[in-house]
Amino acid sequence: MHLHSRRGLPQVLFSRRRFPPDEVARCREVLEFTGLGSHADRLARNLPHGHQRVLGIAMALAARPRFLLLDEPVTGMNLEESGRVMALVKTIRDRGTTIPARRAQHEGGHGTCERIVVLNFGQKLAEGTPAEVSTNPQVIEAYLGVGVERA
Repeated sequence: MHLHSRRGLPQVLFSRRRFPPDEVARCREVLEFTGLGSHADRLARNLPHGHQRVLGIAMALAARPRFLLLDEPVTGMNLEESGRVMALVKTIRDRGTTIPARRAQHEGGHGTCERIVVLNFGQKLAEGTPAEVSTNPQVIEAYLGVGVERA
């Protein structure tokens, strides 16, 4: 939030108000957008793991980024939580933010990603749409093993 603040250092240091109303409103807006509005008055350390991960995204969104790099955004989440987070990521993407994300192989991404790059031991195996990548023989061999037939 402070990247977009109109207050200078003296105002920050000597103001009687801790936070200007416009910054508080922006924080509330971001929390509502990310689904954390009902948790606004809770300490971050008291939030469940999935909510803490979303809070990290919310903190980044407060800066109004055009580019948001995510590193395994749903690690440690159950299917329901990861589905909600990926729906949020898709909404952020649809609003115009570019979001490259590093995701583990088991995290999927077919409903969210427009393009996928598959790496195997640091070497690029494939790049393309989710449909193209999921049918690539090298990707299948690297992640499922040799001789595995697809149903």
